[in-house]
Amino acid sequence: MKSESIVVIGMAGVGKSTIGRSLAKALKYDFIDLDKYILQKDGKTIQEIIDERGEEAFLQLEKQRMYEVDLPRKVVAPGGSIIYHPDLMAYLKQNSTLVYLEDSLENIEKRVRKDMLSRGIVGLKTKSLRQIYEERRPLYAKYADITVNRQGKSWHQLVTEILSSYQALKK
Repeated sequence: MKSESIVVIGMAGVGKSTIGRSLAKALKYDFIDLDKYILQKDGKTIQEIIDERGEEAFLQLEKQRMYEVDLPRKVVAPGGSIIYHPDLMAYLKQNSTLVYLEDSLENIEKRVRKDMLSRGIVGLKTKSLRQIYEERRPLYAKYADITVNRQGKSWHQLVTEILSSYQALKK
């Protein structure tokens, strides 16, 4: 039985934190931005951790911190690289509702372009954003309980669509 929790997955720049906060407020759940949780626990930004310790060390820390989150009555917005942990994704799929915020590469590029190098996007040192996007899309789709394409929709429309799908799944 899945707990009453939502984990919002998707690429950097799709609005996981913004949508997550709105969902949490509507559901009267707590909200956790995993990147901010890591900053609070470890005293460093995602990019600082990647720069100092490498991507693999960051991925292991991200996984550890996500497992620490007590899921019931929470909405969690992890980084886009959370998808690289099959064991964690299986755990999250069993214990929460996974909502995939889908968007076009063009829209994502517009949103992350100005701060892409400081954002802590795993893989950018060796791959283009397009390569990362193409690599991750099928993984997000594979694990998602709910997929919402955000193109052309307001925040309010997205939240309403997700809430409607979430309530239907709980029945």
